[in-house]
Amino acid sequence: MYFFKCFLTFFVIVDPPGNLPIFIGLTSRFKEELREKISKRMTTIALSILIITTISGGAILDFFHVSINSLRIAGGILLFIISVDILLGAHGREEYRKRAEESAEVDSLAVFPLALPLYTGPGAITAGIVMYSQASDLISKLIVVLSAVLVYAIVRLTHIYSGWIIKLLGKSGADIVAKVLAIFLAAIGVEFVIGGFRSEFA
Repeated sequence: MYFFKCFLTFFVIVDPPGNLPIFIGLTSRFKEELREKISKRMTTIALSILIITTISGGAILDFFHVSINSLRIAGGILLFIISVDILLGAHGREEYRKRAEESAEVDSLAVFPLALPLYTGPGAITAGIVMYSQASDLISKLIVVLSAVLVYAIVRLTHIYSGWIIKLLGKSGADIVAKVLAIFLAAIGVEFVIGGFRSEFA
């Protein structure tokens, strides 16, 4: 059950089906070999950032004297805002696209805007820190990390089979999947906020 919660949270925030059309749009001008290079590099960087911040987030919070309940509340609000953005439009993603089109460097594109902030943004980082801190034992902490690894493995697969998936879903289909998952993301965000307040005032 905890694995399903962790996996679903990461999956909805990272949003492999919803971000796939953007990945294709940003890399369509490159040859297949360069697209593969961008995908591999982006996936590695995005996953590394998420795992490092997830594991070390507690120490960072202690350094800045921020409680996990405060982060849980802030993270829940942030996740809710992200879900609303997904449901109502993709203005921010269009900004990522415009910025990327100004960069001709493959490595630059893999880092920004694909790895950061498209596939590993503040929402994913905050959720990772909160779930890792909530894990009661080593097995639960490993579940959080493995959930992230599995989600980025799916991201990589969507890139490999990107052409086939886009033909199957179509742009409207990918948008529908993203919006349905955004509803679950909003609910997870509300749960984070309620849990944070409940723990803070208990």
